[in-house]
Amino acid sequence: MINSPKITVVDLETYKADPTIQNIKDAYKICIIHPKSKLHYPTQTVTINKTALVFTNPLLVYNWEPISKEQIGYSCLFNPTFLAENTTDLEKKCPIFKLGAKNIFYVNKEQEQNITNIYKKIQLELNTNYVNKEAVASNYISLLIHEALKLEPESANVEIKCAASRITSLFFEQLNRQFPIKNINNPILLKTPKDFSDNLAVHINHLNDSVKSITGKSTSTHIKEKITAEAENMLYNTNLNISEIAYCLGFKYPNNFSSFFKSNTGKSPLEYRAVIL
Repeated sequence: MINSPKITVVDLETYKADPTIQNIKDAYKICIIHPKSKLHYPTQTVTINKTALVFTNPLLVYNWEPISKEQIGYSCLFNPTFLAENTTDLEKKCPIFKLGAKNIFYVNKEQEQNITNIYKKIQLELNTNYVNKEAVASNYISLLIHEALKLEPESANVEIKCAASRITSLFFEQLNRQFPIKNINNPILLKTPKDFSDNLAVHINHLNDSVKSITGKSTSTHIKEKITAEAENMLYNTNLNISEIAYCLGFKYPNNFSSFFKSNTGKSPLEYRAVIL
């Protein structure tokens, strides 16, 4: 496995055998998959019976089931910060990374060889001591994105028309915009499904149904997971006391925050901080 703090490149046999890699959260993934395998989504299962380039994002709920005994290909994983810092506006906005968009592109032998060579170049680059190797790797990742756009050029300009996908994307845009918290005097304002539905001017049931249909998880679950992750981050990376962290995360009373945190992590904030310190 070749990786950096922001990028990981691994062959599919290693990926298949290592649950810790498969379960990496908050990662975008671009995989070249040689048949046969299945992608299980909350509402459907897709059988991949020929070589495909597959794109997934951190919000997409799925499970990859390899069928063929031998799995040939690669997976490139990178975090949202890397995508935001190292791609062009076209690449950021292209639908292949959006919820509800087409994310599987079948390739022929020539295209497969070209794409495989790109993965190998990323591996070689990440294995060097060059100080700007992540910037070079980002250029290769851009090439992978454009390989998909070349397969279906209209994908660069097609808007996702599914109403549920559009509402879900707006929900996550507003949720993610609140984090990370950079100013303790500006606590998060949107912390319940009702807060988001009011802000988006949609009925709460419509929001909940849309998010559940696209991601397989409820709106409240996504909010809870995001707040819990930010709480862990603040406990680990800041010197703020529990009351200050509770305030930043929209809790009126520290005890409410402590109960919330313990119910989701199994530890109180003080116990969590004691362990990591």
